[in-house]
Amino acid sequence: MKDKNIVIIGMPGVGKTSVAEAVAEKLGRKCIDIDTEIVKAHGDIPKIFEREGEKAFRAYEKEAVVKAAEQTPVVIATGGGSLLDPENTRALKATGTLYWITRPLESLATDGRPLSKGGIETLRKLYEERKDIYAAAADETLENKTIDTAAEEILRRNVTKK
Repeated sequence: MKDKNIVIIGMPGVGKTSVAEAVAEKLGRKCIDIDTEIVKAHGDIPKIFEREGEKAFRAYEKEAVVKAAEQTPVVIATGGGSLLDPENTRALKATGTLYWITRPLESLATDGRPLSKGGIETLRKLYEERKDIYAAAADETLENKTIDTAAEEILRRNVTKK
């Protein structure tokens, strides 16, 4: 494999999509956003949760993750819960380097995010449930202070991995 995928992981609202798009643009690669792929195939995410529940959403998510991981070299923005399924993590790690993007919980976007409703306490609980999963999967960890600085840091670190 000539170039590995760059995979952005982290909490909902941390800026994964924006960072992934910036990295993809700088590298001239395709950017695949898992949530966008789900919306294209199955419709609005909050409505999926409402109509079909989280289990159905996670099945759609798995389908999108596996399909994205098979393409190389691309930049992938995962959903906040994509790594809850160990098979998704294995698929992403098989073709990519995983970058865990962090930022203070108080700074996370929550609009239109079904699992982030309920404010800071909900986010803290979600973070506690997921932080060890992100940490175990991540090849690299960095804070998203701004989209551009996070993207530049990923590019810098990616060059040293070749």
